[in-house]
Amino acid sequence: MQYYMIEWEHEEADDPWRLLLELDDHGSLRRKIEVFRIGVYETYEDLNTPPVDPREIAGSEGNVININYYQFEDTWTQSREISDGFMSMFF
Repeated sequence: MQYYMIEWEHEEADDPWRLLLELDDHGSLRRKIEVFRIGVYETYEDLNTPPVDPREIAGSEGNVININYYQFEDTWTQSREISDGFMSMFF
């Protein structure tokens, strides 16, 4: 598995400023975490995408950082424990 974090320097509330990716050995996206500046996390799992390039996702304005399994898993766990601020309005 490969793990990456992408950060963008913007103040847009509707766009994530941080994205964490878990890629399998073939480069296919397995799990993804979007982090928004207001503290909302959006998680996606069981993704079976064609191989992706984190630099392509980041574009010219994003910074791609290699992270390890524990850094990804810590954020994944944290995202599951924190109310997302949106869905909790309905439950």
